[in-house]
Amino acid sequence: MRLNPLHNQVGGHDGVMSMGDDNEIIVKPCLAQELEFYEQSILHPELKAWMPAFYGSLTLARQVNTSTTSTEGTGQDPSTSMSVDATTEFSLPAITSLDGIALETFGHKVSTSSTFQSKTGVNGETMSVLVQESSSTTSKEDLCICLENVSHGFTHPCVLDLKLGTQLFDDNAPEEKKARLAAVAAKTTSGKLGFRMTGFQVYDQEQSRYIKYDKQYGKSMTEESVVDGFRLYFAAKLGPKRMKLVLLRFVNDLEDFLEIIKTQELRMRSSSLLLMYEGDRDAFDEGLICEQEARAKAEAAIESEDDDSDEEEDEESSKDQKVTDARLIDFAHSTWTPGMGPDEGVILGVTSTLHIFKLLLEDFNQ
Repeated sequence: MRLNPLHNQVGGHDGVMSMGDDNEIIVKPCLAQELEFYEQSILHPELKAWMPAFYGSLTLARQVNTSTTSTEGTGQDPSTSMSVDATTEFSLPAITSLDGIALETFGHKVSTSSTFQSKTGVNGETMSVLVQESSSTTSKEDLCICLENVSHGFTHPCVLDLKLGTQLFDDNAPEEKKARLAAVAAKTTSGKLGFRMTGFQVYDQEQSRYIKYDKQYGKSMTEESVVDGFRLYFAAKLGPKRMKLVLLRFVNDLEDFLEIIKTQELRMRSSSLLLMYEGDRDAFDEGLICEQEARAKAEAAIESEDDDSDEEEDEESSKDQKVTDARLIDFAHSTWTPGMGPDEGVILGVTSTLHIFKLLLEDFNQ
């Protein structure tokens, strides 16, 4: 298996990859601040429940080729490289192991190998990375976190990235950046509503394609027009009953999340609330059946005497089709701040979103 480009990403920075038999793990380049936030989340279980599962961190070595400016004729897949400047080319590293998971190397000729930093995550997994280097490259290290791919379990997810908060910049940012991001907040819905639509995608089942809206669309939204933006997000052709259920679940999720975030002493700058619902009608209905079966098993409290069959059932349940999900993501500029109270800008963003969702839900009740 190998690192693959992350599908269904509607916001955030480039360079996020996925891996695993079903791309169930995300490998995301990060700053030390984000790693620290995830590591300390174990002390905050109420909020941790809303975050992607954190499997640990690793250090990857990017192969730096200074002898060429093009991937043509090298046998290297251009999709795995990113051009930094006119003379330097970076490619994703060749990795052979990650905590016992075999990974496929990329197309470089290997002449030497070296083992880079191992890091133990809060769940106890040790991430050991073996990096293969070609004779014509040098290496630069990237810190990465390994996270649950929260879109795993959906067939055709409709995904919305909502950037939360009225302050978008880190308190330690340069003054120029603070001024620039403060201006962005003032000109967009971030300033008055506490959120901005960073991007979203909606699945059109009749045409078998995604309709995508980028961050420029989100920046163009006003207090008045943002409701129409949400209507576009909820425009998957699922039928009124399914869409009402989606909205009802998101309203319940936001109400629960609002109560949690009011108790958390932290500052989240440019973190996002990621909302997802299934855009395929058949898969949506399958997800409801999976949920019903899971509830029936839990209520019956059936325990098999055969440990092997228990494991098989657990494997099957992990592949169950999802209907909706809501998660908090992106903590590059977030910190825990004991004694300073909750983040009022984030609370405003969740409250505003909840208000709009309730308005949209009323449309289905009329």
